[in-house]
Amino acid sequence: MAERWQSVRRGALDHAVVLGFLLRYGEPEIDEPFEEACHRVTESDGWKDYQDIIPPKMRLIGYEERFAPHDRGAVVQIGEVLRHVFVSRLPGRTEKDKLNAIFKSAPPWIIWFTFADYTAAVLDLELPDLSSVSRFARVRTIFDIWWGLPRGALERRPWTKDCERELAHVDLSLLRPEPGRDRLLTTRERKRRIAASANWPDEWPSMYPLDWLRLTRTDFRSAIAQAGVPGFTPEKRHPEFCGEMRPELRYR
Repeated sequence: MAERWQSVRRGALDHAVVLGFLLRYGEPEIDEPFEEACHRVTESDGWKDYQDIIPPKMRLIGYEERFAPHDRGAVVQIGEVLRHVFVSRLPGRTEKDKLNAIFKSAPPWIIWFTFADYTAAVLDLELPDLSSVSRFARVRTIFDIWWGLPRGALERRPWTKDCERELAHVDLSLLRPEPGRDRLLTTRERKRRIAASANWPDEWPSMYPLDWLRLTRTDFRSAIAQAGVPGFTPEKRHPEFCGEMRPELRYR
């Protein structure tokens, strides 16, 4: 659970970075599909800077030429690079200070629509006043791809009685299991889980060196494993399936 929480925190950070980049270069409008703003980002100088950093062969399949952070994998790959070429150039003492400034001044509707209030809760970032938009229903399918960004436009529909009300407010138990909520646990098991959850790391996710981000996936995982990053081990392959065993021995 601790390793999963680390992954959630890094995904939330990349989500914040990508969202800030979209606000800067895409200037999204409330009544247009998100893809329109992403298209403007693709035509921007900021995206050209990204492409200059990452060699074409290392870009995500299907996203070689366009900014399309609509799934978690794309957000993580784009966000880790943008921490170097975008966030590092913003005013502020720390990365958290820089992202705080973006989130505090962001349009409330885009925070609500993209579930960035969850991102802010995970990273302890400040938010604008969301009271003007929090009465609108949110789509569960968008929450399920968080930290990916949606493709369509915000539908301003008031909450109804049959809506999933847990999405009306930030509930981190949907992301980070809360031991005290499980009534099937014994008292001793519950105490153990609470004690373990208190030790889950909440430090700011480290920044990978830019050279690592230019590596193949296998070499990247090996690099962070050798550096001692928790939760990663060097990728190993069975010799039968990677050409290390002579053909006459494979079926013996």
